[in-house]
Amino acid sequence: MRWHENELVVVTGGGSGLGRALVRGLARDGAQVLTVGRRPEALAETATADSDRIRTLSADIAHADERGHIIEAAQGYTVRAVIHNAGLLDPVGPLKDVDLDAWRKAMAVNVEAPVFLSQGLLPLMEPGSRILHISSGAAHKPSMGWGAYCTSKAALFMVYQIYREELWREGILVGSVRPGVVDTPMQDHIRTQTPERFPAVDRFIKLKQNGQLHSPEDAADFILWALLETGDKQFIEHEWNIADEEHAQRWRETRQV
Repeated sequence: MRWHENELVVVTGGGSGLGRALVRGLARDGAQVLTVGRRPEALAETATADSDRIRTLSADIAHADERGHIIEAAQGYTVRAVIHNAGLLDPVGPLKDVDLDAWRKAMAVNVEAPVFLSQGLLPLMEPGSRILHISSGAAHKPSMGWGAYCTSKAALFMVYQIYREELWREGILVGSVRPGVVDTPMQDHIRTQTPERFPAVDRFIKLKQNGQLHSPEDAADFILWALLETGDKQFIEHEWNIADEEHAQRWRETRQV
């Protein structure tokens, strides 16, 4: 893709794992990237890949005032794309035991932040700009112990669909991607859970043991392919899923050219 100096991509959750791989992939492609996370040291490590193209901002997207700092930092640029990558798995455990404050934190990070960060950045976008939600199988299938995560990801999927319909007529394109099970710190956290809190924990332990996790770099490449290389109608027509063989084949064929 051809990038202009006044264009910016905003990526949340860029301090590690998939977010770090996305930020570095965008910088390699020539994009100017503003990446956001709560840990300044982790963000600084991400930026070592290309300090000229990667800008960092320490902010907690769960809070409206800190989302305001992100919007301020993007002023003066055309926001070419936003990737809502940050996500919170906790609280893990049966719904009957979930703490109210922890529930609200999950909803703030996983649902409220994408809604209102997109809203705040829209005045900086132009026709053709794209917003991408990082989705999950948890949005479509219940998993015991993941009540907050499944609920918030299902809500995020609906946010994608509504924004997609509302913003299409303005030329702003909204898409969603399921990157599969990726070898990230979130997966490390999942494997520490007890069967009482998360009955499916053994499955995730075996995925790691059997080498069945996607690397952050491969998952990021699939996501950036969907974001940057699909046509307008292709990008928004459905949720892209790395586990869908047709979707994965189209990605691989593009990469072989």
